[in-house]
Amino acid sequence: MEGDQGQRAGRSKLFYLTLIFTVYAVQLASFPKHQLNRGAVKLVETKLLELDLLPRKHAVVIDAGSTGSRVLAFSFYTSILNGDSVLFDELWHEEKPGLSSYADQPELAAQSVRKLIQLAKGRIAEHHWSSTPISLKATAGLRLLPEDQAEAIINSVKTELKSSGFHQLINDPGVEIMSDLEEGICGWMTVNFLLDLVGSTESTAAALDLGGGSTQISFQPTWSSTIMESPDSYVVKKSIGGIDNEIYSHSYLGLGLMAARKAIIKDSEKSGDGNEISVSSCFTKEVTWRQKDGDYRVQPDNSGFHNCHAHVSKFITSKGVHSPEELKTRTLVAFSYFYDRAVEAGILHPDGGIVEILKYKQAAEKWCSDPSSDFLCFDLTFMYSLLRSYGLTDSHGLHVYKKINGHETSWALGLALQMLA
Repeated sequence: MEGDQGQRAGRSKLFYLTLIFTVYAVQLASFPKHQLNRGAVKLVETKLLELDLLPRKHAVVIDAGSTGSRVLAFSFYTSILNGDSVLFDELWHEEKPGLSSYADQPELAAQSVRKLIQLAKGRIAEHHWSSTPISLKATAGLRLLPEDQAEAIINSVKTELKSSGFHQLINDPGVEIMSDLEEGICGWMTVNFLLDLVGSTESTAAALDLGGGSTQISFQPTWSSTIMESPDSYVVKKSIGGIDNEIYSHSYLGLGLMAARKAIIKDSEKSGDGNEISVSSCFTKEVTWRQKDGDYRVQPDNSGFHNCHAHVSKFITSKGVHSPEELKTRTLVAFSYFYDRAVEAGILHPDGGIVEILKYKQAAEKWCSDPSSDFLCFDLTFMYSLLRSYGLTDSHGLHVYKKINGHETSWALGLALQMLA
């Protein structure tokens, strides 16, 4: 009986294989290679994947950000069409607070990472663990800590990765504070991989990432003037698919949303009653904002959007933001807090879409006159001012997403692609 069942299963598998490759052969015969029906090819590949007949590879990235730590476990197969990696599964889970909140208790940082690793193990089959690279990159949160505290957290977390059962690459320290340059470039790679623009003949998209502690702007310049006139270190060579590419990328530490909010509150005038309460045009009601370094109390001066915009713009200008002229001509993809606040303010559908920069201004004007607003007045005004500091106009459209084709717009995917290259 068992032998008959095995034979039937084998015949069934052979039938599916024959059917699949017949469909694929028809596709190859019907279209020039560059015009192949991708939908049909994807259907074939999906069936092959179900039968476990396509090579798979996985990568685990832990994004230790300023406001929380996120684990992303990526699963790829190799396309039968062109040999490219195709992302077919992704785990995303966040734990709060960020590792920098454990500055005085590094062992608690290790515990939070241990939980994230267990989630990744539950997503990836055990027989793949030893060949699955893992890496933890900390961003602005740890960059802003004193060196000794950041190092204590890193050493504590390294132990968790070493005992995880996942593979640690020889050329990757496993746990480190990510350079701002790498963060920007990996974000750019993620966006263009998900839009299927890496290696295409079309112009790639620019990536605008707004985190809690820093913000990044990255794109692949095609104008010689961009390369010649940009500040030193803003344009770097990066090997992508074995080909050297010049990428414009810069991260502004301190221009993340939370870092800027804190700086503006600190820089505001005080109430004069001895309680160190800030008075700001960027708030419409009294707010106490609890942070790990203390409580920030602020009350409104009811002067509205225009005074807030002037204050925030002056602060951004002090950071020396560069505005490359070529950026105006590119498709702009914005994510992270650009997405979160746009949805919260009602100017973007949760599925994402195109938002004119003017919409951020109009939303800021609305919330800066709403007495129920806590942080939206400042947050939207800051985003609008930052986008204008890049040389963009009110009529420019942003493609604002949390996910593209069902996958997170996070620098972690760009890093995973490099880990598997």
